[in-house]
Amino acid sequence: MTHYDVLIAGAGPAGTAAAAVLARAGASVLVLDRKAFPRDKLCAGLFTWKTVRTLGRVFGATAQELVAKGVINHVSHEFRIRHREMILSGGKLVYPFHFVDRRVFDAWCLEQAVAAGAEVVQGEGVEFVDPARGLVRTSAGRELTAGHIIGADGALSTVRTFCGIEPELWRAEQGMGLEIYLERGWIANQPGLHEDILADFPTIYSGFVHAGYGWVFPHSDRVILGIGGLYRANRAGEFRHALADFLDFLGIPEGHGLPVKGHPLPYGNWLEKPYSGRVLLAGDAGGMVEPFFGEGIHYALHTGELAAKAALAAQGNGAAAGEHYVRALKRTVFTELAWSKHLRRLLYFFVRNGALLPVRGFLGGGGNKLQEMVHGMRSFKLLRDIRDQHPER
Repeated sequence: MTHYDVLIAGAGPAGTAAAAVLARAGASVLVLDRKAFPRDKLCAGLFTWKTVRTLGRVFGATAQELVAKGVINHVSHEFRIRHREMILSGGKLVYPFHFVDRRVFDAWCLEQAVAAGAEVVQGEGVEFVDPARGLVRTSAGRELTAGHIIGADGALSTVRTFCGIEPELWRAEQGMGLEIYLERGWIANQPGLHEDILADFPTIYSGFVHAGYGWVFPHSDRVILGIGGLYRANRAGEFRHALADFLDFLGIPEGHGLPVKGHPLPYGNWLEKPYSGRVLLAGDAGGMVEPFFGEGIHYALHTGELAAKAALAAQGNGAAAGEHYVRALKRTVFTELAWSKHLRRLLYFFVRNGALLPVRGFLGGGGNKLQEMVHGMRSFKLLRDIRDQHPER
């Protein structure tokens, strides 16, 4: 039976970040993914400042290099936030938003993991996990063992199902998103579209879905739009009705014929104990998504990084990797997720009750500090400046 220092389920940003960190440290690493790359992944594909910073630590890449390689396909220097037609906030950004096609970005991340020395098998997923023994059975019928297993296999994680996580606890704060891609050629031939679709910067919307938001994000070849929110706050079918309302607002005809794709979204259901035995859960598999704007790419990369460092620390001194992992998460992740959720509850309370002026005042009255909070330069907790914080420690 083949043994690895670390086996990683899932070759998205969380899994490849972990693989790169581990392989560079000399660990034997196997990454399994049931899909073959490049593969599609529903995601609006936005990078904040903290995402770019994490990419630099994990993969040694700058935003400029990723633009030159075509991984980053669009850069926006402005933003807008609306409640339906009312503009709540907008203007120049303190740091630009960068946009990626996840098909391209995830394939690039996988290339970096391979270049670092990780072994990768595509088209073979994890079917069974024994966290206590570090045993994995794959979809190809192979049995493998590992000193540690990192579950980075997304919101519908197979690995998580073997970790004793209560399903009802997970579903209580589960979100979902619906997305549509508008190709640039389609847009050019479609009259009457809302100005936001034609803009070269992103717009976020309230007022279309309960405990959630809508978005229009520009890319070089397409515009990605959609709605997302807390599943339990929206009755059955309400997301579809909300999307139809949103599309009508944007001037997209009812018979548009464009495919609508849905996907689950962790939206406040991160796990305070994202480990079991030899298993660590990273990224969406551990619910590590910021629950206000739904930012996930940074948290996938960063928690993959932290899970890898925890596995390495446990190898070095014999302490449990899970304990190392949680300590690191408490320093740089859990506080941001918790305070982001507090902010979401507060602002959605005002929106639900039609009190838009306080929301407008909050969004517009903080100067650049609120932008810096979104980018990760400041904390969601009381807007503390955290630019000099060292998240890799």
